[in-house]
Amino acid sequence: MHSAERRFARREAPRWTHESGIRGHLLRGLHLTGISLRVLARDPHLMVLPLLALVFVGFVWLLVAVSLWVLGFPPASPHSGFLYQELFVAYLATYFLSTYVLAAIVASAAARIDGRRPTVSEGIQSASRRVMRILLWSLVASTVGLLARFASLRYDGGSRLVARILGYTWPIATIFVVPAIVLEGLGPVKAFSRSRELLRQMWGHDVGGVLGTGIVFLLLFLLGFVPFLLGVLGDSGMAALAVLYWLLLLSLWSVVHGILVIALYHYATASEASLGFSWKALNHPWVQ
Repeated sequence: MHSAERRFARREAPRWTHESGIRGHLLRGLHLTGISLRVLARDPHLMVLPLLALVFVGFVWLLVAVSLWVLGFPPASPHSGFLYQELFVAYLATYFLSTYVLAAIVASAAARIDGRRPTVSEGIQSASRRVMRILLWSLVASTVGLLARFASLRYDGGSRLVARILGYTWPIATIFVVPAIVLEGLGPVKAFSRSRELLRQMWGHDVGGVLGTGIVFLLLFLLGFVPFLLGVLGDSGMAALAVLYWLLLLSLWSVVHGILVIALYHYATASEASLGFSWKALNHPWVQ
């Protein structure tokens, strides 16, 4: 699809893509989430990837919890320096595992686009071949993302300043970094440039907010507070159920997010819709 056709596609987008307010955002998010879930229904074994990551992340933070229980909480603890380092390493490990799983999901979904049935082992192998680049990107992204988040919280207009420097907000600017690393073999810096280039070419500079699936999963996440609050008020079983619900929801979101990201990436690089998504939906994946 040429640039003129893309502009025409934007003008001829379905009505819900132009609706404003909560209803428009929700309709767009539900549409994208529904298609992603249908893709997942064809390959439900992909859920193994985020569930495995949860196990490893849980182990990492269990070690942190034990350290805090034994050594005390900073800054009161005499071992505050060590604890701060441990917290940062745990944060980096969590970011790395999340990125590694996203890389495996992206590789698996790319196999489905190519007409092959993806397997968990194939996704893991594809991510493992780029493991050093994924690690380097995780180190850079976790640090820059943390600083960008701090700037947005600490200073008025901090998030706007970051967006002005990068051209987009940090989550949007980096959306195609992992596909570029896994599928094109680029390093972190070139992958970041590639991500911004694809955004400019396909969606221009008027991109903001989050992917439509995010608002749907945010609402589903909020539903978990009902049993959690009941648990806090006395029913510990309900609190445990809420935590389990959140963990499963997080796993489901990571796969749905990965599927949508690779569909958008393929749309931007090959100018064709895939995985059951329409070009109309892929032209308007963002909600603000």
